[in-house]
Amino acid sequence: MNWGIISAANIAFDEVVPAIRRSANSKPYALATKTKEKAQRFQIDNVYATYGDLLADEHVTSVYIPLPNALHHDMVIKSLKSYKNVLVEKPATISLEEMKQIAATIQETGHYFLEGFMYQYHKQHKKMRELLPLIGDIVHIKSHFSWLLENEQDIRLNSALGGGAMYDVGCYCMHAITQLIGFKPAVISMVSNTLSETDVDRTSVCTMFDKHGKMATFTCSMEMPFLDYYEIIGEQGLLKVSHSFRPDVSKSGVGIVERYNNAGDLLEQHKIQDDQYLRQIEHFEQQVDSKVSSEKNLQQSLEMSHYLEQAYKSAYKNGEFIRVENIYYA
Repeated sequence: MNWGIISAANIAFDEVVPAIRRSANSKPYALATKTKEKAQRFQIDNVYATYGDLLADEHVTSVYIPLPNALHHDMVIKSLKSYKNVLVEKPATISLEEMKQIAATIQETGHYFLEGFMYQYHKQHKKMRELLPLIGDIVHIKSHFSWLLENEQDIRLNSALGGGAMYDVGCYCMHAITQLIGFKPAVISMVSNTLSETDVDRTSVCTMFDKHGKMATFTCSMEMPFLDYYEIIGEQGLLKVSHSFRPDVSKSGVGIVERYNNAGDLLEQHKIQDDQYLRQIEHFEQQVDSKVSSEKNLQQSLEMSHYLEQAYKSAYKNGEFIRVENIYYA
């Protein structure tokens, strides 16, 4: 599979392009960037000065889009209409309407689409699902993802580009709760510390209730020490997945899945090492080769765009609970 990389973003250089190179069936074939110095460090043979030139290359079969969040929508649609399969960084869009337009374009073109929540392909989550029945019916879910952003010029503080803690790291918590674990919110509330002043949330806390009245909560922040986990509390115990989203940058380099009983006793612990970025590329390759429909991916991305949009709507209303509609890909 020949990949075209749309921009010389750090995440492309640090994680995704190396993962493409680790795959036996893919290679980074082309890069689009206007910056010569950035292009040189990638060591990719085919470099284009514009995104359009890269998309016009018939040898490029799939593209990876790590542009700022607010620019995803237009580039995804242009890529699909240029007969490319698309892997786009999370969040795929910053509005439900944008995601609906992408879904309509995929219906027209038939090309493969995937939103890049790479964490979910790590084997630790398979172990979590194996253990989940042992804790009984779910009572509560909670999650946390934070890191310390010290560069005040970072694009994640730019509201026009889709900056904010919820878009940057909170979406991982939201995805794990609603897609990986399967909790479906009926209402969402979010409070943020800086949103009303700057249109960018540096820290947000989100609370969700499903139609049965069960609750899920998570905190996301760009101004706290690095920490990532989720916990599932059941009637017969608790599951905790530590280093759940970025085990690759944890001190141990592994994901840790633990099961506890109701007394708080540790019953089992599993330390699991895997290559989540490579697994995402391999999954993408397999789906494209097998001509698998993007229907499941689109359903998840439509739900995610709706949940994120409703969460921000709540934050602008000082945490008012906002009703969530059922969104279906058709």
